[in-house]
Amino acid sequence: MDGNINKDNTKAALDKFGKYLVKEARKNLTRKKKNNTKALYNSLDYEVNVMPNSLTFDFLMEEYGEWVDKGRKAGKMPPVKNKKGEGILKWVEHKRIQFRDNSGKFESYRTTAFIIAQSIKKRGIPATKFYTRPFNLGFAKLPSELTQAYALDVEEFLDYTLNELNVTYKNGSK
Repeated sequence: MDGNINKDNTKAALDKFGKYLVKEARKNLTRKKKNNTKALYNSLDYEVNVMPNSLTFDFLMEEYGEWVDKGRKAGKMPPVKNKKGEGILKWVEHKRIQFRDNSGKFESYRTTAFIIAQSIKKRGIPATKFYTRPFNLGFAKLPSELTQAYALDVEEFLDYTLNELNVTYKNGSK
């Protein structure tokens, strides 16, 4: 130890929380049939960073995951295709969805995607809460687990510090 509190127990508690979030969010995506291309499912991850004076916890997912989780209010049209080539067009192509025109011919994927985007603008998309629900449930349990883990880290730090002081005074250094 270098005079800083070792945060191994706290990190372990946050790792447990992160694994729970990823597992439950993936389960919810599958259960709610929102796991079409597996891109969002596979992108779910978390990071716990331990610095000398702080801890950070980040939950990672594809950018569009926010819309799947929170839904989308009516009024604004979503992108048919974004800069990365993703969006409703990619989803329509993957699902092989094509509407028919009045004469019975298939519309292009781009036209189909545009029609779906207009519908989303008009009606919105309901929220799935695939991530929000497990986060809230897990976060409710987290404070007591974090407090206990941090207390263990502080206890270990104090034991180490006291042992170092005892060794220093026994050797007559001070």
